[in-house]
Parts: sequence; C-alpha cells; structure tokens
Amino acid sequence: MKKSALSVISLALLGVACGVRAQSSVILYGTIDAGVGYVKTSQGARRGFIDGILSGDRWGLKGSEDLGGGMKAIFDLENGFDIGMGQLGQGGREFGRQAFVGLSGNSWGTLTLGRQYDPLVDMVQPLTADNYFGSIFATPGNVDNYDNSLRVSNVVKYVSPNYAGLQFEGGLYAFSGLAGRTG
Repeated sequence: MKKSALSVISLALLGVACGVRAQSSVILYGTIDAGVGYVKTSQGARRGFIDGILSGDRWGLKGSEDLGGGMKAIFDLENGFDIGMGQLGQGGREFGRQAFVGLSGNSWGTLTLGRQYDPLVDMVQPLTADNYFGSIFATPGNVDNYDNSLRVSNVVKYVSPNYAGLQFEGGLYAFSGLAGRTG
C-alpha cells in the first residue's frame, strides 16, 4: 500500500512539474578563428600562427525568459580570448565583449543594462562589409568601430521595437562608475 501511495504522489508531482515549465532558452555559442599566415611589413616578414583572422575568438551564453504579454527577460555574457596566447581579451575581463541583462517587449522595445556595443555597431555595422569579412575590410585603427572593438561599460541602452522594418537606437548612457561624476 505504501509503495502504490508513493507512486501516485510521485506521478502527481511529476504532472505538476511538467505543467509549470516556462518558455526560456539559453544558447552556448562561440567561434575560434586562427590560421597560418605570412605578413610582410617595413620591419620584416613574419610567418606562423595568426589569431583572429576574420573575427575575434569568443564564447558566450545568451538567453531569454518569456515573462508573458510579449515581454522577455534577456541576457548575454560574451568572453573574448586569444587562442594563440591563452589569454583573456578586452583587458583581461572574463566577459569583456558583452555582459548585460535587460527586458524586451514587442510593443515598447528593449532596455538593457551592462557592458555593450555602442549604437553604431548595432545599427550600421550589419550593413557594411566588415560584418561579413571582418578585418579584411577594416578601417585602419578601427576609427569607425565597425569592427566591434569598442564596448561601453555601465550602460543603460534603449532600442525601439521594429516598426514595419524601421528600428532606431533610442539612446545609450554610460555611468562613470565613480560617485558624484557623470558618465
């Protein structure tokens, strides 16, 4: 009798657990871009291992949780590293490429907080050759930031919803991180 009562309770709890699942997703992603090359400059020639030929090495976790009513909680933690040297990129930060959390709604847009790309990377860079061919079409010194080399910390960023294909970056503000100082 005890065994059958426990089985019934176990099945009932299993049914309850299956009924309250949320619609969420977490994605583990990454890329390693390395090769062998030959570089000739005014200081001489160099052969050997080259890291980050078209894009920087990275791995990350990206996810969302459906909160209902068209609203989602979102996050992205992205680490940059140098496969050849075995070091962290972006000044040794663990998640130096991106580290943000936010809310996204179908009718009002997306609000995120944390370390993120600037609006130029989000809105213009996808339209350039840099998006597909990386450093081959890069501007010397990346003065236009189309190569995603500039991230901004302590940011509050808003992006509008998509209005029939039209979307705009509503604003970005970076706090200084120091008491009494503006960003």
